[in-house]
Amino acid sequence: MRFDIPPPEPLASAPGFLLSWNGQRTAHLFAATLEPLGLRPPHFGVLTLIHSHPGCAQQELVDRSLIDPSSMVAVIDELEELGLAERRAHPGDRRKHAVHLTASGEQTLQQARKLANETAKEMFAPLSAEEVKTLRVLLRKLAGVEG
Repeated sequence: MRFDIPPPEPLASAPGFLLSWNGQRTAHLFAATLEPLGLRPPHFGVLTLIHSHPGCAQQELVDRSLIDPSSMVAVIDELEELGLAERRAHPGDRRKHAVHLTASGEQTLQQARKLANETAKEMFAPLSAEEVKTLRVLLRKLAGVEG
């Protein structure tokens, strides 16, 4: 799919198509933004969750991320191979692993967030701050998220 030109009519008047097209466009741009850091969007999401809940168990990450368990294992394996995260013995349950960011993981997440924010600014540049706020509210409503 091309994202360098706007979609033509009548597609440009179909809300469902526009939502899908913009979602794919955003995903494409976000993936390209993370690529120089050696990351993919699932890496970013899991790094963000680990950062906000350091030492949580893998299953907690599965529950919070909406990623299936086998994919989560693969993502954490990749993050470990990249030196960005590490599994440690869980203090409350020897059968579990607590997942932590490494110092390199913290730095990489900081860089990734900066790039993600720059990409978001570019994406939302045609909108005013009030329109971005309204869009967020409407998308949350469509997703069934309160407030």
